[in-house]
Amino acid sequence: MRIPILPIIILQILAYTSTVLSYQDSIDEDIEPITLPYTWASGITCYYFDLDPILDGYQQSIAVEAGDLVVAEIKFQRWSVYGEERVNQVFLLYSWSRNWNPPTHYLPLWFGVSGDYPGVARIWRFVFKAPSEPGVYYVWIRGDYASGMEEAIANIWRMYHGPPPYSDDGGGIIGKIIVEARSMIYMDITLRIISISLILGLIAIFASKLLIKAGKE
Repeated sequence: MRIPILPIIILQILAYTSTVLSYQDSIDEDIEPITLPYTWASGITCYYFDLDPILDGYQQSIAVEAGDLVVAEIKFQRWSVYGEERVNQVFLLYSWSRNWNPPTHYLPLWFGVSGDYPGVARIWRFVFKAPSEPGVYYVWIRGDYASGMEEAIANIWRMYHGPPPYSDDGGGIIGKIIVEARSMIYMDITLRIISISLILGLIAIFASKLLIKAGKE
Protein backbone atom coordinates (compact mmCIF):
# COMPACT_ATOMS: atom_id res chain seq x y z
CA MET A 1 0.00 0.00 0.00
CA ARG A 2 1.39 3.41 -0.99
CA ILE A 3 1.43 6.12 1.65
CA PRO A 4 0.63 9.59 0.27
CA ILE A 5 3.78 11.72 0.40
CA LEU A 6 2.19 15.20 0.42
CA PRO A 7 0.30 14.83 3.73
CA ILE A 8 3.50 13.56 5.39
CA ILE A 9 5.47 16.57 4.12
CA ILE A 10 2.75 18.95 5.35
CA LEU A 11 2.77 17.29 8.78
CA GLN A 12 6.56 17.54 8.96
CA ILE A 13 6.45 21.27 8.10
CA LEU A 14 3.74 21.89 10.70
CA ALA A 15 5.68 19.90 13.31
CA TYR A 16 8.87 21.83 12.58
CA THR A 17 7.07 25.19 12.76
CA SER A 18 5.33 24.39 16.02
CA THR A 19 8.61 23.07 17.44
CA VAL A 20 10.48 26.27 16.59
CA LEU A 21 7.69 28.37 18.13
CA SER A 22 7.61 26.26 21.27
CA TYR A 23 11.38 26.69 21.69
CA GLN A 24 11.07 30.47 21.45
CA ASP A 25 8.01 30.52 23.72
CA SER A 26 9.77 28.35 26.31
CA ILE A 27 12.21 31.18 27.07
CA ASP A 28 10.82 33.28 29.92
CA GLU A 29 11.11 36.99 29.07
CA ASP A 30 11.00 38.09 32.72
CA ILE A 31 14.20 36.44 33.94
CA GLU A 32 17.43 38.33 34.62
CA PRO A 33 20.99 37.14 33.87
CA ILE A 34 23.03 35.37 36.53
CA THR A 35 24.99 37.83 38.66
CA LEU A 36 28.68 37.60 37.80
CA PRO A 37 31.29 36.46 38.68
CA TYR A 38 29.89 32.93 38.83
CA THR A 39 31.46 29.47 38.76
CA TRP A 40 29.88 26.35 37.26
CA ALA A 41 30.70 22.82 38.43
CA SER A 42 31.89 21.73 34.98
CA GLY A 43 34.97 23.96 35.27
CA ILE A 44 33.90 27.43 34.06
CA THR A 45 34.06 30.79 35.76
CA CYS A 46 32.66 33.86 34.02
CA TYR A 47 34.06 37.01 35.65
CA TYR A 48 32.09 39.49 33.60
CA PHE A 49 30.01 39.82 30.44
CA ASP A 50 29.69 43.40 29.24
CA LEU A 51 27.26 44.31 26.47
CA ASP A 52 28.45 47.94 26.35
CA PRO A 53 32.15 48.26 27.26
CA ILE A 54 32.08 52.03 26.68
CA LEU A 55 29.86 52.64 29.74
CA ASP A 56 31.14 52.39 33.29
CA GLY A 57 30.57 49.05 34.99
CA TYR A 58 29.39 45.86 33.32
CA GLN A 59 26.13 45.91 31.38
CA GLN A 60 24.65 42.41 31.34
CA SER A 61 21.31 43.75 30.08
CA ILE A 62 20.87 46.28 27.29
CA ALA A 63 18.15 47.68 25.01
CA VAL A 64 18.96 48.10 21.32
CA GLU A 65 17.11 48.59 18.07
CA ALA A 66 16.49 45.75 15.65
CA GLY A 67 19.58 44.89 13.62
CA ASP A 68 21.97 47.02 15.69
CA LEU A 69 25.59 45.94 16.03
CA VAL A 70 26.48 45.18 19.63
CA VAL A 71 30.05 45.36 20.94
CA ALA A 72 30.56 42.97 23.86
CA GLU A 73 33.40 41.81 26.09
CA ILE A 74 33.74 38.73 28.26
CA LYS A 75 36.30 37.37 30.70
CA PHE A 76 36.17 33.68 31.57
CA GLN A 77 38.30 30.90 33.02
CA ARG A 78 38.23 27.26 31.90
CA TRP A 79 39.72 24.15 33.51
CA SER A 80 39.12 20.41 33.33
CA VAL A 81 37.37 18.46 36.08
CA TYR A 82 37.97 15.18 34.20
CA GLY A 83 41.77 15.09 34.05
CA GLU A 84 44.42 17.44 32.77
CA GLU A 85 44.53 15.93 29.26
CA ARG A 86 40.80 16.22 28.56
CA VAL A 87 39.77 18.41 25.61
CA ASN A 88 37.09 20.94 26.47
CA GLN A 89 35.15 23.85 25.01
CA VAL A 90 33.51 27.14 25.97
CA PHE A 91 31.05 28.99 23.76
CA LEU A 92 28.27 31.56 23.82
CA LEU A 93 24.80 30.49 22.76
CA TYR A 94 22.21 32.98 21.51
CA SER A 95 18.48 32.46 22.09
CA TRP A 96 17.61 33.71 18.60
CA SER A 97 18.61 30.40 17.03
CA ARG A 98 15.84 29.52 14.57
CA ASN A 99 16.65 25.85 14.76
CA TRP A 100 18.04 24.05 17.81
CA ASN A 101 19.03 20.81 16.10
CA PRO A 102 21.79 21.98 16.32
CA PRO A 103 21.64 25.64 17.46
CA THR A 104 22.29 28.05 14.60
CA HIS A 105 23.65 31.06 16.51
CA TYR A 106 26.69 30.66 18.73
CA LEU A 107 30.21 31.99 19.25
CA PRO A 108 33.18 29.68 20.04
CA LEU A 109 35.36 31.10 22.84
CA TRP A 110 37.72 28.24 23.71
CA PHE A 111 38.63 24.82 22.32
CA GLY A 112 41.63 22.86 23.51
CA VAL A 113 43.33 21.24 26.51
CA SER A 114 43.04 23.67 29.40
CA GLY A 115 44.55 21.37 32.02
CA ASP A 116 43.47 21.12 35.63
CA TYR A 117 42.56 24.14 37.74
CA PRO A 118 43.34 27.02 37.27
CA GLY A 119 43.39 26.13 33.57
CA VAL A 120 43.23 29.05 31.13
CA ALA A 121 41.76 32.55 31.39
CA ARG A 122 40.72 34.61 28.40
CA ILE A 123 39.28 38.03 27.61
CA TRP A 124 37.44 38.44 24.30
CA ARG A 125 35.93 41.55 22.74
CA PHE A 126 33.66 40.86 19.80
CA VAL A 127 30.74 42.24 17.76
CA PHE A 128 27.42 40.61 16.94
CA LYS A 129 24.23 41.73 15.22
CA ALA A 130 21.03 42.00 17.23
CA PRO A 131 17.99 40.10 15.88
CA SER A 132 15.82 41.87 13.32
CA GLU A 133 12.61 41.05 15.19
CA PRO A 134 11.69 42.99 18.36
CA GLY A 135 11.61 40.89 21.53
CA VAL A 136 13.60 39.78 24.55
CA TYR A 137 16.64 37.59 23.88
CA TYR A 138 19.27 35.87 26.02
CA VAL A 139 22.90 34.80 25.87
CA TRP A 140 24.19 31.64 27.57
CA ILE A 141 27.77 30.72 28.36
CA ARG A 142 28.17 26.96 27.92
CA GLY A 143 30.96 24.40 28.23
CA ASP A 144 31.44 20.81 27.15
CA TYR A 145 34.00 17.99 26.97
CA ALA A 146 33.30 16.96 23.38
CA SER A 147 35.87 15.96 20.77
CA GLY A 148 35.24 19.15 18.83
CA MET A 149 33.23 22.37 18.80
CA GLU A 150 30.60 21.09 16.37
CA GLU A 151 29.91 18.11 18.62
CA ALA A 152 29.69 20.41 21.64
CA ILE A 153 27.10 22.56 19.87
CA ALA A 154 25.13 19.50 18.73
CA ASN A 155 25.08 18.20 22.32
CA ILE A 156 22.77 21.08 23.27
CA TRP A 157 20.02 19.44 21.27
CA ARG A 158 20.87 15.97 22.51
CA MET A 159 20.67 17.08 26.14
CA TYR A 160 17.79 19.57 26.10
CA HIS A 161 15.92 19.30 22.76
CA GLY A 162 15.79 23.07 22.75
CA PRO A 163 17.27 25.99 24.71
CA PRO A 164 19.29 25.05 27.81
CA PRO A 165 17.91 25.83 31.27
CA TYR A 166 18.55 29.09 33.09
CA SER A 167 21.56 27.47 34.75
CA ASP A 168 22.99 24.00 35.31
CA ASP A 169 26.47 22.47 35.65
CA GLY A 170 27.28 23.25 32.01
CA GLY A 171 26.60 27.00 32.12
CA GLY A 172 23.84 29.57 32.32
CA ILE A 173 22.32 32.81 31.07
CA ILE A 174 24.72 35.74 31.42
CA GLY A 175 23.21 38.34 29.07
CA LYS A 176 19.81 39.83 28.23
CA ILE A 177 19.09 41.85 25.07
CA ILE A 178 15.85 43.78 24.63
CA VAL A 179 15.35 44.45 20.93
CA GLU A 180 13.06 47.32 20.01
CA ALA A 181 11.62 48.26 16.63
CA ARG A 182 13.59 50.68 14.48
CA SER A 183 12.67 54.32 15.07
CA MET A 184 10.83 56.25 12.35
CA ILE A 185 13.71 58.77 12.21
CA TYR A 186 16.13 55.99 11.28
CA MET A 187 13.73 54.64 8.66
CA ASP A 188 13.22 58.14 7.21
CA ILE A 189 16.97 58.73 6.99
CA THR A 190 17.45 55.32 5.38
CA LEU A 191 14.76 56.06 2.76
CA ARG A 192 16.33 59.45 2.04
CA ILE A 193 19.75 57.86 1.53
CA ILE A 194 18.27 55.26 -0.80
CA SER A 195 16.38 57.96 -2.74
CA ILE A 196 19.49 60.13 -3.11
CA SER A 197 21.51 57.10 -4.25
CA LEU A 198 18.91 56.28 -6.90
CA ILE A 199 18.79 59.87 -8.13
CA LEU A 200 22.59 60.08 -8.36
CA GLY A 201 22.62 56.76 -10.18
CA LEU A 202 20.05 57.98 -12.72
CA ILE A 203 21.97 61.23 -13.22
CA ALA A 204 25.17 59.27 -13.86
CA ILE A 205 23.42 57.05 -16.42
CA PHE A 206 21.87 60.08 -18.16
CA ALA A 207 25.21 61.91 -18.23
CA SER A 208 27.03 58.90 -19.66
CA LYS A 209 24.42 58.59 -22.44
CA LEU A 210 24.87 62.28 -23.31
CA LEU A 211 28.65 61.82 -23.48
CA ILE A 212 28.29 58.78 -25.72
CA LYS A 213 25.87 60.66 -27.97
CA ALA A 214 28.19 63.68 -28.13
CA GLY A 215 31.12 61.45 -29.01
CA LYS A 216 29.23 59.89 -31.92
CA GLU A 217 28.34 63.31 -33.31
